[in-house]
Amino acid sequence: MKLTRRATIAGALGSAAALSLPGRLMAQSNTLLHASWGGGVGSTWNAAFADPFAAETGASVRIVDVPNPEAQLRAQAGNPQYHSAIGTFVQGVNMMRDDMLETFSIDELPEMRNIDEKYWLKTEDGRLAGITPYFAYYGIAVNTNEASLEDFTSWRNLADERWADRLGMTRPIYLSTYDLTMLSKAAGGDEYDIAGGMELLEGMARNVLIVSNSLAQQNTMLERGEVAAMPFYSTRIWAMHEAGVQHVDMIIPEEGALLLPYVVVAPKGVADREQVAEWLNYIAGAAPQERGMAISGYIPANSQAVATDEIIAKIGMTYEELLGRLYQPDWGHIAANQQDTVAAIDQMLARF
Repeated sequence: MKLTRRATIAGALGSAAALSLPGRLMAQSNTLLHASWGGGVGSTWNAAFADPFAAETGASVRIVDVPNPEAQLRAQAGNPQYHSAIGTFVQGVNMMRDDMLETFSIDELPEMRNIDEKYWLKTEDGRLAGITPYFAYYGIAVNTNEASLEDFTSWRNLADERWADRLGMTRPIYLSTYDLTMLSKAAGGDEYDIAGGMELLEGMARNVLIVSNSLAQQNTMLERGEVAAMPFYSTRIWAMHEAGVQHVDMIIPEEGALLLPYVVVAPKGVADREQVAEWLNYIAGAAPQERGMAISGYIPANSQAVATDEIIAKIGMTYEELLGRLYQPDWGHIAANQQDTVAAIDQMLARF
């Protein structure tokens, strides 16, 4: 097997230069700075959230593309330069446990009442440590020139020997939270019982051509048919389809796909706290989340968001039906055990 090794340290901080906020941004006044992943994420945030917020409130928000928003907040802990940042739910849990986040009452963020409480990032005393802007999901992407969707009706199919050297795989930090969770469910366990999932993950690893930590590389591998399939993000498949790439598609296996809630947080001690609360509450609203869906396929978290006929046709079902096929694990448990799980996966991969 041609297996490429990548670093496994969670939340790699990258270069020192990437962690320094440009002076021209720091010098601006009356502008909220929001740290976002780059590429399509940043452009979506401008079109769906920041620009409409400015038009409606007169308050400016600058979306700043960075490699890792969590790393920015950690580097600036105690002296925050960003007003908000997006992250995965696990990243939000870890930052909350490290007492890095500003918290808010539900009265400060009333739109969160329209979001199911099981998707809230909240402290033990019930305060909100962030808001939920939308979901994606993690299923199995298939190049339909190389395989059929029916070949992957179960997560267990990824461990089938017929796919030797035909699969792609992400790095252990994501394998530990995403792939292992669904493989454990397919093996009859869950995030609390991962033994069977580790066996399936090892079987999948034996079939892997490349382990990659680059979404751009993974896109290319799938589009060119360098791999027949790999676990992947629904929003990436949405972007491919919007760009005219129809021979890469996504299947939700019989065990379901993994629901990926995202969070937007504010660093502890953030300046302009009242305006930040207004911005966070706006993000939690139905209208901007509907725009995010239309642009990039993000599933609205706000229960008041309405799916148009066009959106329903694209996803093949309503929001409610889609959410019914997605698995929501205990992210707190996953986050608490992530370091040990990553180490175990790294040791397993090292045997190949």
